Amino acid sequence: MELGIVVAAPLFLIDTSSQFLRFAALLLLAAYCFWRLSTAGARDGYLRLNWRGCRSALPGILLRSALAWLAVFAAVALLYPSQLLYLPQHAPGLTVAIVCGYALVSVLPQEVAFRGYASWRLESLNVPFVPAAVVSGAVFGWVHILYGSWLSVLLSFLAGTVFYRTYRNSRSLAAVWLEHSLFGSAVFVLGLGHLFYRGPGID
Repeated sequence: MELGIVVAAPLFLIDTSSQFLRFAALLLLAAYCFWRLSTAGARDGYLRLNWRGCRSALPGILLRSALAWLAVFAAVALLYPSQLLYLPQHAPGLTVAIVCGYALVSVLPQEVAFRGYASWRLESLNVPFVPAAVVSGAVFGWVHILYGSWLSVLLSFLAGTVFYRTYRNSRSLAAVWLEHSLFGSAVFVLGLGHLFYRGPGID
């Protein structure tokens, strides 16, 4: 039932012009996942920031993030050259606000739902690591269909499998929160933001 709701919900949000509704749906999902983990006594085990685990994972996070920035740069230069570095060049202050706000308002609730809660559910079903990473990545990718682009879904699927691996290896919500924020920053700074945001435009 949970999976059905997560699969169906984005289809109802594709045509909405309200970014508020999308964030509200995300926060509602994260709140549900937080509640389920809390009532099951699993919150401390699956939603720990675990700064020690984050520090241990940091070299790998920085390396993968650097590769992600290079990949996004190449994708924008090839597919959307007019968008390359458009936002920081024309609105540097807004760029900083988007990157910071994205990490807090969007990334953190996503990690609660798609890494912390998903890991708990998949481990409780004894799903092996590789299939679990694929399932987690696929669900994470699918919900991005609400932005109306299959490229968003594909990129999110690939990133989601990476994030799941980081989370499971580090057991640190802080680590995957940081990695997701760095990947997402590349999207908005370098010029793929239009694939992951549908709301008020920027003139």
